[in-house]
Amino acid sequence: MKRLLLCLIALCVMLPTTNTVSAQEDGDFKFGFRTGYYFRTKAYGLGVYGTYGIADWLNIEPGVNFIFKEKSTVDVYCDFQIPLEVATYWYVYPIVGLSVHDITSHGGTVDGWAGGLNLGLGATYNINRRWSVNAQAKWMGRLPKKHLSAVIVSVGIDYNF
Repeated sequence: MKRLLLCLIALCVMLPTTNTVSAQEDGDFKFGFRTGYYFRTKAYGLGVYGTYGIADWLNIEPGVNFIFKEKSTVDVYCDFQIPLEVATYWYVYPIVGLSVHDITSHGGTVDGWAGGLNLGLGATYNINRRWSVNAQAKWMGRLPKKHLSAVIVSVGIDYNF
């Protein structure tokens, strides 16, 4: 039940911000799907996210990842990105954010929620005006220390409004 509630909250945060084309400009919005691998916890994840251009130099990306392991879990995160244009259609961006995790501990029992700090690097390629693809590598530090910090490598596709 709490997973469903978190998903609904994340979607309510993302949906009212829809606007125009690319997250490189102030007020632009994109919605996307992402898949990734959590290396330290050895799990796959699928997620949805929205990226909104707060300013020409700053994006915010709230999202939800559903992690498929022995017991399904969920990560809810909010990252900030500084997009830097490296070529006509290519952007790289550092990632800094916070996340909340419903995760399974080493012993295989659900220990409740954990919080964490996200640090990483991403790249986006704009295929055309509406579609773009991206890749990210992100470290998700988790507290309390009994939970493993995750290293995530993911790829995604966005639709630019």
